[in-house]
Amino acid sequence: MADVNWGGIFPVLVTPFGADGSINETRYKALIDDAIANGAQGVVAAGSTGEFYALTKAERARLYKLTVDHVDGRLPIMAGVADLRVEDVLEACQSAVAAGCAGGMILPPIYAMPSPREIVAFFEYISHNTSLPLMLYNSPRRAGIDITPALVEQLSALPTVVAIKDSSGVITQVTELVQRLGDRLRIFVGYETMIVPARAVGAHGVVAMAHQIAGPLIRDYWDKALTGDKALDDLGRDVFAFYRCFQSGAYYAAIKETMSQLGRDAGRPRLPLLPLADEQKAAIAKTIADAGLARWAQV
Repeated sequence: MADVNWGGIFPVLVTPFGADGSINETRYKALIDDAIANGAQGVVAAGSTGEFYALTKAERARLYKLTVDHVDGRLPIMAGVADLRVEDVLEACQSAVAAGCAGGMILPPIYAMPSPREIVAFFEYISHNTSLPLMLYNSPRRAGIDITPALVEQLSALPTVVAIKDSSGVITQVTELVQRLGDRLRIFVGYETMIVPARAVGAHGVVAMAHQIAGPLIRDYWDKALTGDKALDDLGRDVFAFYRCFQSGAYYAAIKETMSQLGRDAGRPRLPLLPLADEQKAAIAKTIADAGLARWAQV
């Protein structure tokens, strides 16, 4: 098993698209620099927030390489390597290795809803055919199946499985992961709203969405999570307000809209998602105004 010490805040970068639909590489590199300046300890390229499902294989490989080259060793790069076909997942892993990524974040097979036996067979196949260190990605809502702590423990025996991102949103599940596997795997949660309870039970990191919009807020929230600082409640209210913005429409389109309203251009989403409707944009604008979120984008 690869020895990694991943931890802290790993933002999943959006993929900004230009007016012609191509990837705006200049803007993307600026997002990387902002993430690093705001205390990110790793970044994820072509993850779910990066609309991996709307990228071609060549575009994903290009993003992996672009991210690695621009970061230039400043922090580890995780490649989103989820896909429908097992062969395409393995191809993404191979592209990530070629680019020099530190690891790959990998969902169980999408749509097929495999049984636990089939989930194990899938990860065994990937693990035995690539050297890429793997962060398992448990997202029951997106994948339709739950990688339970017992199943994660079984998968932890595979030679390249080194971490898990748990997006179940269930703190008891995160707690059990830490208790069973915290000395063998790096345990991450998938929502910044879970930073305080996750850190309290010993989780190592968060795969973040709001950090690229309000880096100082998320950095401060992470740093103060275990201190009992009186400012923590106020910080938490703002973190949850950002997530209400994201819930105003399809998550990944709403993240881009929130960024754009706060002066952090992220471009349009790609089909199958659409830019938000006027009433959805208005809901985000109201949340931003009511919570005073603009101050975080101006830092």
